Amino acid sequence: MTASAVRPLPDDLAHKVSLAAEVFAERGLDARIDDVAKATGIPRATLYYYFPGKEHILAHLLSSTLVEMAERLGAAAAAEGSGRQRLEAVVREHLRFIAEHGPTYRLLFAELGKAASLVDIAAGVDRSIMAPLRTAMRAGVDDASLHVDDVPAAVSVLYGAVLVAGMQHLLLDGDGDIDARADGVLSVVMSGLAAPTNQRNQNRSDP
Repeated sequence: MTASAVRPLPDDLAHKVSLAAEVFAERGLDARIDDVAKATGIPRATLYYYFPGKEHILAHLLSSTLVEMAERLGAAAAAEGSGRQRLEAVVREHLRFIAEHGPTYRLLFAELGKAASLVDIAAGVDRSIMAPLRTAMRAGVDDASLHVDDVPAAVSVLYGAVLVAGMQHLLLDGDGDIDARADGVLSVVMSGLAAPTNQRNQNRSDP
C-alpha cells in the first residue's frame, strides 16, 4: 500500500483524521487542507507535519479502513460455528461495516485511483475481505454445511453482491435496515436462483 503518513500517527490524531473522509467524500481532491483542518480540528501545520499532501491523507484513510475491516471480518470468519454460520457472519459484518463507514466508502469509490495504485488496493481488499470469505467458505466445504464447486469464483460473486448491496444502502436508502439487506443477499446466495429439481420437472410436465 502506498505510504500514507511520513511519521507515525498518534492514536488521538488518527481518530481525528478519520473525520476527513466526509470532506473528501463531498469535495474529492478539490478539498483544501484548510477544509480538512476545520473538519478534523487538527491544525494545518500539524497535518503537513504528518502528511506531505492530500493524496497521502486519502491513502491513510484507505489503509486504516482496510486494517480495521480485516480485524472485524477475520474475527467473524474465525468464530465458533459451522462454516455456513461463519460465512453468514462475515457477510453481515461486511455490510454493517460499510453502513458505519459511509463517507470513507463514498470517498474511495470517487477517488479510488488517487488513494493508491489499483494493484495495491486489490491486494488490500484480498487480505481484508476476500481472505475471511475464503476461510469461512472453505470451512463450510470441509464440514459439509456448504456445497461449493469453485471457492475462488464463489467468493468473487459473494464479494460483488455484498459490495453492491452495501453501496445501494449508502447511496439510495441510507435509512434502511442493513440487517434486512443482509438477509436478502444471504437468501439468494444460500438458496440459489434455480428452482428445485422437482419444481423444474413439474413445470416441464405442465401442459
